[in-house]
Order: sequence, then structure tokens, then C-alpha cells
Amino acid sequence: MNPKAKQLCSYIFPAVGSLFVTYLYNVMDGIFVGQGIGSAALGAVNIGVPFITFAVAIASMFPMGGATIIAIRMGRGDKDGANHAFMTALMLTVLTAVILTIAGTVFSKQIVDLSGARKLGDEMRRMSADYLFYYSAFSLPMLMSNCLSVFVRNDGSPALSFVGMCTGAVSNIFLDWLFIFPLQMGVVGAAVASGLGQVFSLLVLLSHFIRKHGDLRIRCFTIQPVLIKKICRRGAPEAVTQLTTPVTALCYNLVLAGLVGDIGVSTYSVLSFIYSLANAVLSGVAQGLQPLWGNSYGKQDTKEINDYFRFGITVNLVLSVLISAGLVLFSEPAIRIFSRDLDLINTGAKALPIFSLSFIPMALNLIYTSLLYSTKRTKQSDIIAICRGIVVKAIAIFCIPVILGAKTIWAAPFVAEMITFAIAVVLTRKTKLIYQ
Repeated sequence: MNPKAKQLCSYIFPAVGSLFVTYLYNVMDGIFVGQGIGSAALGAVNIGVPFITFAVAIASMFPMGGATIIAIRMGRGDKDGANHAFMTALMLTVLTAVILTIAGTVFSKQIVDLSGARKLGDEMRRMSADYLFYYSAFSLPMLMSNCLSVFVRNDGSPALSFVGMCTGAVSNIFLDWLFIFPLQMGVVGAAVASGLGQVFSLLVLLSHFIRKHGDLRIRCFTIQPVLIKKICRRGAPEAVTQLTTPVTALCYNLVLAGLVGDIGVSTYSVLSFIYSLANAVLSGVAQGLQPLWGNSYGKQDTKEINDYFRFGITVNLVLSVLISAGLVLFSEPAIRIFSRDLDLINTGAKALPIFSLSFIPMALNLIYTSLLYSTKRTKQSDIIAICRGIVVKAIAIFCIPVILGAKTIWAAPFVAEMITFAIAVVLTRKTKLIYQ
């Protein structure tokens, strides 16, 4: 294997693995909840997802924005400036975690009602509030582990980043089983299991800084409003990209609660778990390329930037086609992993083949977004991310069932991603790469 290919693999595989494991927390909750408690509990977990993933999406702005700045400054040899960006991003993550903890524990009932629980049964509504309350209580380790996994990976220890996330996932799986089956703790057990898994993950990731590996250090720093603004601006496209999950979940919950009822929300719950894993793999490729693009930009190496872009497009296209084809062929077995409810299995097996087609254009959109914000074309990246994550997606979910009928609701993500892809291609071709 040549050095460049080895470098690509050393960043992309851990990035894919770390992000996959991050999303696996909620997926494992879904599997154990669906099999151990029932389809109502599965829907209850999904009602809490928009708020949780919204907070995670906002918090992702700081490590990804910080990582982009760090990669460029490292490419220029500015280690002190890179460390300052790291500490600033870490501080912003901690502040976000504190706000999330307070909001999620104090206003859990009001939040799930805004997410669509008001139109559902009393049992599902109660379980939704309980799940959100206990999940939010672990906001600090959750957001800190996500944040540090990015910086540990970018600081020359991608393998440790992956090990840290795997440690949390394995702990979560065991604790899910323990709390839901032997201890019969219900959705509360699922939330607590996820939180404790994040604690174990955080401890592993902190070892990178305790042992002083790499160039980044946890130390005192001065607050610079200009740097905070720069981190937020660089990380905004990633945050908006991650907002796709909560926006899609919220729109679907609101539409399905009124259109179909409890079974519709439970069906989307399963589809969203599958989507999150596909998104983790495809986003992982884009995130793995981010430090390489940033470093190439710092060196002003246009050829290397284009080589990485072609590689990313090829890899994500192949992966997305394989994932979509597998879900089309094995839609019913995929749904059965989450539930034994026959109504849910039948509804989900019909919806999944249509829903999974959106993964193909989504894979390409993720590469375009990452390329643009990694090379300081933030405005164009923001436009793509906002179209994909918020505007076009929401319009499609609300309008397509009205125009074409209720059965077409599962095609909305595909339509939204295809429109966004067309926008991404046009913006990228019309925007010149300028070194600053």
C-alpha cells in the first residue's frame, strides 16, 4: 500500500468507526427497547430523538469547526494557535452540555409534546418524557466524548479515538441488556445505559491528553471572541448537516402522528435507526477526509485536494449503493431486528426500500459539504447543508404526502437529497478555490 493510500485509510476507517459507534448507542437502545418492551416504547424513544440529536448537531459545530482551524494551522506550523482553537472548542462544548442538561431535565414533558407526543397515547407520551429526562442527565459525557473523539483523531491518534468509542458501545450493549431484561427498568434503563457508556468512552479518550500524546494539550487559555466566531462559522456546515436527523425526525413525527398514529411513529423510529447507521458510515468518510483537506489547503496543494475529492466521491458512492441494495433485498429481516410486532414489520418492510434510496444522493452531498467547509468556502457549504438538512427536507416531508398521497411520504428524503445534489454540483463548479 502506497503512503497516500495508507494515510487515507488511517483517517477514514477510524472516523467511520467512531461515528458508527456513536450512532450505535441509540440504535442499540432501539433494538433492546423494541424487543424487550414493545413497539410503543420504540416510538417513545423516537419522540425524544429530535431534541437529543438537535443538541448533538449544534455541539458538533465546535469540534468540527475547531478541527478545521487546527488542521490549517498545523499545516502552517502554528502549534500554539492550533491548541488555542482546541481549548476554545472544548469550552464551547462544555457550555452546550450544561445548557442541554438543564433544558432536558427541567422541561422534558414540554419538549416531547412539541415533538409530537401530544397526539399520541398516554403511555407513549409518559415513556418519552422519562427517556429524555435520564438521557439528558448524561449530556456532559455524551457531548465531551463526541468532541474529544474528533480531536484525538486529528491529533494523530485515530486508533485510540476508535477504541474509545468502541469501549462506550460495548458497555452500552451490556448495560442495555442488564437494565432492560434482568432489572426490568424499561426506557429509563435504556437511557441510563447510554449515558454510562458515554462515561466509559470519555475516560478512554482523556488518556490521550493525560499521557500527552500528540500536540494538543488541555491547559489554560484566553477567550478570544474572534476565534469563537471563526470556530462557529467553520463548523456551521457540519452542524447543519447533522441537523438533518432531528429535522427529519421532527417533521416525520408531526406528519405521521396526525396521518397514521402510533404505528406510523413507531415505523419511522425503526427507519431512523437504520438511517443513522448509514449516515454514520457515509459521514465518517467525509469527516475522515476533513483533516487531510485542511492540511492540503494549508500547504496550498490543489492537486492533492482534488485527488481526495475524487476518492471520497468514489468511496461514498460505492458504499451508498451497497447499503441501499442490501436494505432493499433484506428489508423485512432488517425491521425484525428491532421489533416482533407484525403490523410494524409489515409497514416497515414496505417503507424501507423506498426510504433507503435517499442514501445514494446523500452520500455525495456529504462529500461536497465537507470539501467546501474544509477549504474555507463556508458560504457555499452552508447553502448546501441548509438546503439538505432543513429547508428542502422539511418542505418535501410536509408537501409530498399532500400532493401525491400518504403512501409517498417515504420518498420525501430521496427527492430532497436529489434537489440538494443538483445545487451542490452547481455551487462547487462556480466557486473557485482561493487560498487565504
